[in-house]
Amino acid sequence: MSSLCVAKELAGVEIEEVVTVSPGGEQLRLKGAAVKSNARQAVYVGGLYLQNDTESVSEILSNDGAKRFVLYCQNSSIKPDALIRALNLGITVNHTEDELVALEPMIKQFNKIWNSEINQGDKVWIDFLPGKGTLVTINGSEKGLIPGKAFYDAFLKTWIGDKPLNPTMKKQLLGKE
Repeated sequence: MSSLCVAKELAGVEIEEVVTVSPGGEQLRLKGAAVKSNARQAVYVGGLYLQNDTESVSEILSNDGAKRFVLYCQNSSIKPDALIRALNLGITVNHTEDELVALEPMIKQFNKIWNSEINQGDKVWIDFLPGKGTLVTINGSEKGLIPGKAFYDAFLKTWIGDKPLNPTMKKQLLGKE
């Protein structure tokens, strides 16, 4: 990843305005960033990067270009079962039963990636790479690739869908707050 400049600082994390994703070297711009807090303590900082500055969630999801969701752990740790539970809930509430059946093998593959705690200072990238799929990278180490685009869209709906895990974060990730 290469950064051109820092866009903002949130909870002590410098959020880059522009990032480059491999293998195509696409440059993505920060759409928005948010802090998830618990009892006034930052748990994590998230950021959404897109190739094109689109305004609507439907445009973001329908766009086949590269995307990145970045997560910076600010708490002492995030346990894998808690992370899996939250992400699975976000996917479940944003999809029909038929959609969930189709997504099930991809969700299982994604869940297997989270086999250890995410610790304070860890940086997680969840990228959509056109022609490849969803690539999860933790602290620069590739952890897994889920083929196709369907899973990445399902993952993004967890954050910016009709029923996001956190409505305030949704607004911030979309640059509306």
